[in-house]
Amino acid sequence: MKRLIPMALFCLMLGACTNEKKEQNQAQTNLKENPLIGTWANVTLLVTMKRMKKNDSLLQANEGEWEEVLKIKPIETTFNSDSTFASQYFTLDGQNFNTTLGKWWIENDSLVMESENGITKYDYRIQGNRVRFRATLDWDGDGEVDDSYDGVQVRID
Repeated sequence: MKRLIPMALFCLMLGACTNEKKEQNQAQTNLKENPLIGTWANVTLLVTMKRMKKNDSLLQANEGEWEEVLKIKPIETTFNSDSTFASQYFTLDGQNFNTTLGKWWIENDSLVMESENGITKYDYRIQGNRVRFRATLDWDGDGEVDDSYDGVQVRID
């Protein structure tokens, strides 16, 4: 009987470690198989910024208007299989003027992106080589998470 208790505890601990390892492997497999992995470029953007006592402010770039409206090349975001991402910003003449680095993961049906700017959860839908992202965030930097983001990106890799 004295040997039975330590053996039972050992088996329980081994089983817990095995389950944790299986869950980690499953999460890595799901991430590697995620269709978001790759490089995407923005093609449309619609941001509605809430204003106190004023009409809401809109920023809109329809397909084919990105460079004209925003005065930069489409942002290129690469989602890596190791849960990291990089968003690169280029001037109209192709010079990189900013790169945002961070981590990403899927939580339920949402894409979560974490960078030095904070954490944002996006609803996303992939159709073919396009993905649409929607979120409520603080686009205008007023400290209120009340702005609506709706953007489409196309796979470029």
